[in-house]
Amino acid sequence: MEKFSLSAFFNKKISHYKIKCICILLILVISFCFSAKIYAEESLSAETGKSDQRGFESRVAKPEPDFFFSGSSSELKGFYFGVGFRNVSLQVANDVNVSDSDGTANGIGTNLGYFWEEQALEYERQISIIEHTDSLSYETQTGQKLEVIQNNFWYILYPKISMKFYLHYGAGIQFTKTRFAATGSNTSYEDEIAIGAETGVTYFVLSNLKLFYRFSVGRQIPFLKTSDSSAFLKQSQLHTIFLNYYIPL
Repeated sequence: MEKFSLSAFFNKKISHYKIKCICILLILVISFCFSAKIYAEESLSAETGKSDQRGFESRVAKPEPDFFFSGSSSELKGFYFGVGFRNVSLQVANDVNVSDSDGTANGIGTNLGYFWEEQALEYERQISIIEHTDSLSYETQTGQKLEVIQNNFWYILYPKISMKFYLHYGAGIQFTKTRFAATGSNTSYEDEIAIGAETGVTYFVLSNLKLFYRFSVGRQIPFLKTSDSSAFLKQSQLHTIFLNYYIPL
């Protein structure tokens, strides 16, 4: 029978526990490494997500401030009226051209219109008194100074260029009364009808104030004459700058 050795028994137990401790330490080290790697990957993913989000936010267009739209709604519908100063060119009987570029001395223009959704209906009245350098004649009358009254009715389209700036163009009909000035009788007016075309630009200086430039051409229609006489005013060309007060609805 073998003799029991206490020292050998303790050495065996100690070796067994050493192996267990080493295994536990290895497991702890491996677990720590894996957890550190996972945490690093999560941190990197979170930082990347935040960076992408910041980049996306920087690319998103911010809404325009309210003051850009402060006048747009009021400009959609309303009435306008005002006065205008002109450069006038007329072609009268015998194809004589008469013109005057003095916008304050040759008469005045007025207009009244209704504007809605980039279109308008407008009444315009132009009174022109123009003196020619030479004597003019029409049938049995002669003179150097002409008086022309035009009552124009326009339908106008207003395509928007920017928030305050509009292009406009349209067509209409013109009822004209022409005579030699200072004849002293209304019966001396020659009544005629013309078709007209106009174009120009409009700029809203304020919500209730706009500048309105118009170039208009009117051409007399022979078959719509109210008398059998020849045409007195054959054609008119006007450059007019209106200062209009605008009443939004």
